[in-house]
Amino acid sequence: MKNNLFNDNKYEFNLKIKLGISRALTSVRKLFLNKIFIPISCCLSLLSSCSDTEFKKIELLEGFRILAITTSTPEVNPGDTVSDIQVFFSDPQGAGRLISGTTVSCIDPGIAFGAEVSCDHDPMSVSGVYNIDTALDDDTGGLFTGLASTSASVTIPAGIFLGRSVNEQNNGIGYIIIFTFDVAGQQVKTFKRILASSRPVKNLNPGSPTPSAVQLNGGAMGLPIKDDVFRTLSTTQENYDYITTANVTENRTEKFQVAWYISKGELNISKSNVSEDVKFIADNPLTPFTIISVIRDERGGTEILLFNF
Repeated sequence: MKNNLFNDNKYEFNLKIKLGISRALTSVRKLFLNKIFIPISCCLSLLSSCSDTEFKKIELLEGFRILAITTSTPEVNPGDTVSDIQVFFSDPQGAGRLISGTTVSCIDPGIAFGAEVSCDHDPMSVSGVYNIDTALDDDTGGLFTGLASTSASVTIPAGIFLGRSVNEQNNGIGYIIIFTFDVAGQQVKTFKRILASSRPVKNLNPGSPTPSAVQLNGGAMGLPIKDDVFRTLSTTQENYDYITTANVTENRTEKFQVAWYISKGELNISKSNVSEDVKFIADNPLTPFTIISVIRDERGGTEILLFNF
């Protein structure tokens, strides 16, 4: 653009000799407005159209969503069957309906390393059906949110370790189950990873054996008011052995992350660490009010804490 302006200005100065100083300055001014001001105005307009008010609050429960997928055995041995895989859903705007879905399970293609969430690579993948009755399985008294009563089942291939190093076998090979739901013509897709490992001590879910807790202002849970603080407490982080690529065995401690969901209002953050303060920053909510805390470790374990007021 600088080169264009420079050349055009030279042209305008040539015109100045013939047309006079006034007309030359007018042309330069028009040139500046057309080439500089208008693009900047467009950029400002575009920026203003993307204001913070346009972004959805991801903690607020509205349309159909899968908040978590649970099983009592997130880490197993090759050949084991995991028969209690359940979806924790939310569908407040659905007013109670049947959601039709399918499943397909297979060896993890390497999703953590950028692979597509798909089982197309595995000729031994297994397909199934998984439907949710949001009215029947509602755990909130009208928010149509809860743990689906339907359970999916997968059997880890006995030969999942074939061709895998000792390190990989210790750290775990992922086996996934992909859920796909058809919701009012829209496709909702999510998955759950189960680890198959040679570790003698398997991973337990957060909250096992001692359930985690959620506090309001350091005390018992209740209906929040503006600037109240929630906090998740857990004492169940496990230690486990992990073998690095340098063949060094490290004793690690699990790190938990908490996802927060509410039926009304707003939180200052939607994800936190355990024991981190999460502030309710909206006006005082009316009942009924639901808050959900989903605690996850980095090895597939999940715990769900739900409170209705």
